[in-house]
Amino acid sequence: MKQKFNKTALTILCSSMLFLTACGSGDGDSIFSSDKKTFNVDADVKSLVNVHDVFTYTMPSVNNRDIQATTLVFTPKGTAPVGGWPVVVWAHGTTGAADQCAPSRNALNGLEKDLILALIKKGYAGVAPDYEGLGNNNVAHPYLNLTSAAQSILFAVLEVNKKYDNLSKDWSVIGWSQGGHAALAAAEFNKALVGYNFKGTVAIAPASYLAETLDLGMAVANQTATDGDVPKAISIGATLYTYAAIVSSGIKAEKTSFNYNQAFLDTKVPIAQQAETLCSPELGQVFGNDIQTTVTDGGRYSDYKALQANFKTDPDIAKYLNNNIPAQTKLDQPVYIYQGKADTTVPYPITEKLVGKMLSVNTDVELILKEDQTHSEVVSKNIPELARTVDMLMKE
Repeated sequence: MKQKFNKTALTILCSSMLFLTACGSGDGDSIFSSDKKTFNVDADVKSLVNVHDVFTYTMPSVNNRDIQATTLVFTPKGTAPVGGWPVVVWAHGTTGAADQCAPSRNALNGLEKDLILALIKKGYAGVAPDYEGLGNNNVAHPYLNLTSAAQSILFAVLEVNKKYDNLSKDWSVIGWSQGGHAALAAAEFNKALVGYNFKGTVAIAPASYLAETLDLGMAVANQTATDGDVPKAISIGATLYTYAAIVSSGIKAEKTSFNYNQAFLDTKVPIAQQAETLCSPELGQVFGNDIQTTVTDGGRYSDYKALQANFKTDPDIAKYLNNNIPAQTKLDQPVYIYQGKADTTVPYPITEKLVGKMLSVNTDVELILKEDQTHSEVVSKNIPELARTVDMLMKE
């Protein structure tokens, strides 16, 4: 069985069961066969890449059993440099907790395509894991679980490097939103990859202090409604309730006895439970329609209630929120954090608090604050700069 990482043991020696394969014992320890299949891409991608695969590998779940996981793999056209193509991991943002929300089950487009191609053009192989439970019909997705996120990335790097013979062991990670959280998690555990050379992290609007993020976001939504922009308030609120529902599904993935009514009012549980079957945009639409019904029926935005008044003090929820904050201990390689000041999904005061904590534990971190940019714009408007930052990390 693949042994999962322990938060108290960041350095795993070659004698550890976990990374015998990383120390040269072969790849016979997986209970599932690894597999690679061609991932369909458009002409823009085909013109730049040699390999565009969906690769299946084995990783441990949060419940400590071996599961199948999937990642996208891209390598540039041409001959790999001496030592192989250096690897950059792309850690995707929130897509949802349902299996069909996995990036490997959907087309590569938008800002994710633009960023991956920008990195390919600079001579990097791209590895883009789905995360535990996405792309696998038999496993739930432990959303924003720090250990699960780290394992999803590190096992992807390890297993891809074993399968593809033209990759270097130099690597870095860049992630957005949920993926920013995952990128910081991978940075925390990177020493478990014995013999690999981790260069650093770029985290874009990373999820961190979830309870405070929800509080601040709800306050912004209420003020937006008070200022007269009710449609925008509904959009903000629907997004936040969607994340709360996906977090609830993530808790349930780790602790199957968890019930949605520990977080949500009984009348809203049927909506929240759809986190297990809908992707985040569709679930957001359901919440948005529900909020709109309150307003249409003569209520105010602030009249809408979905969450239990004391949900943050529920022992299961409090434990999950407190145990899965990234970067609370010193990270040993540089970190660049990009944040939009107009972000209502991960408000910039939350990221400023995270950076303050990272500085207090002596992590080498730089905050790049982008005025007037939203949660998505901080990626879409900065693709060349983000690629240059990764390139700088890789060449240090």
